[in-house]
Amino acid sequence: MRFSLQTASLRQLVLLSFFLALIPVAVLMWQSHKALSGVSKHAVTEAESSISSVRRAENMQNLVVDIERAVRQYAVIKTDALARVASSHLNNYQSLLPLVCNNIGQPQLCQQQQLQLATIMSDFRSLSSTQLEPILQQFRLQQQQLTQQIWLMLEKNLQAQQRFVVDSQQQLAWQTVALVFLTLLLVMWASGRITAPVRKLDKMIRAIGQQHQFPDEKLTGPRELTELGEQLRWLSSRLQQLEALRLILLRHASHELKTPLSSIREGCSLLSEQLVGPLNTQQLEVVGLLNGSADRLSVLTEQLLDYNRLLQQAKPEPDWHSPQQLLSECFNDHALSLQQRGQIIELHCPLDTIYTDATLFRRILDNLINNAQAYGSQNSPVWVKLYQQEHQLILDVGNNGNPIPTALREKLFEPFQRGTTPRFDAVQGSGLGLSIVADCARLLGGHADIVDVIYADVCIRVRLPLLEEKPA
Repeated sequence: MRFSLQTASLRQLVLLSFFLALIPVAVLMWQSHKALSGVSKHAVTEAESSISSVRRAENMQNLVVDIERAVRQYAVIKTDALARVASSHLNNYQSLLPLVCNNIGQPQLCQQQQLQLATIMSDFRSLSSTQLEPILQQFRLQQQQLTQQIWLMLEKNLQAQQRFVVDSQQQLAWQTVALVFLTLLLVMWASGRITAPVRKLDKMIRAIGQQHQFPDEKLTGPRELTELGEQLRWLSSRLQQLEALRLILLRHASHELKTPLSSIREGCSLLSEQLVGPLNTQQLEVVGLLNGSADRLSVLTEQLLDYNRLLQQAKPEPDWHSPQQLLSECFNDHALSLQQRGQIIELHCPLDTIYTDATLFRRILDNLINNAQAYGSQNSPVWVKLYQQEHQLILDVGNNGNPIPTALREKLFEPFQRGTTPRFDAVQGSGLGLSIVADCARLLGGHADIVDVIYADVCIRVRLPLLEEKPA
């Protein structure tokens, strides 16, 4: 059975689960039918018995009246016909009395009535009306008691029938609860057989997307899902091969590019300084173009390598740092490019310490400052604000310049996406700056977006989680 479940298709497993869930429902329906049939049969039996008892009581009551009339008439007119009529009524009553006595369970009362009946049957021919009157009166009184006992018996039977119905309902209710619980267990078991491999598939997909170690455990379950698991395993292996080739290519490309690029920059520097001989104006212009292209190629190469290093960093290493020190080091590195465009930093940072990964935080700062310097207006300030807001660490970097359209804001955080606003420096952007900011913020558990503020035309805000505890 276990082997067949593991090798069954998803459709077969769903049908089997549906069939298993229907079994308790079928049992419940059968139990309900059985209980209803029992109640109906018991009700019919009790109804027939009650009708028979009522009929006997009415017949006996009528016979008592007929016996009194016939006996009194015989006492007045002593004829054989009246004697036969009275004997007939007495015999009929005698035949009904044992049937009633067997049902009501009153032996003493039945015995007394039997004695009274025997007295009347033996003595009604010889006794006078005056002598018969107390005997008939006692006979009628005891018959009324018998009738009352019959009605009490019917009431008890009705109560017993009600208890039987209530017991049947309770038993059916407990059976319903048990079968519903069994159905729930079967449904949970069946859903577990289906959802367990789905969760494993989700784990495999997340491992592929987050570049984690692919699970070694083999997927078990429906045939379609196991085949999909094997395809994901093949995809993971293929992606690992491609990732290895990409890293090898980047390492070789960086090594092969840096060496000739350094030579080109040194040669351009020698030519521009005219150390190898004087150059005319046109030659100096060509050398300037070569030098600018070499600088741009160097910047683009460094950005590409930096983005590649970011992709390889799987887990941040946070620690307590001084935000003033991190900000000062970043501003010093960008001081020359900011000074060339007449831009100054307006800093607002009331925090003493922050808990973050210094490398990732520094990459965020570098790219945001570089972005503000490249796209900000000349002789305009660059606003940098680092503060706490509720349970978040907020970093705002704003500048004046052309506002970014709302439709392009989310797209700019994707790799190799550039806006329509031109840069004011000599380097042509690669579209990786804001993508690196977003990826670094994501690694730190936060996110980056472009917001509207009143003091700047463009403001990029990075929200990072903030720990409440302070270092010892």
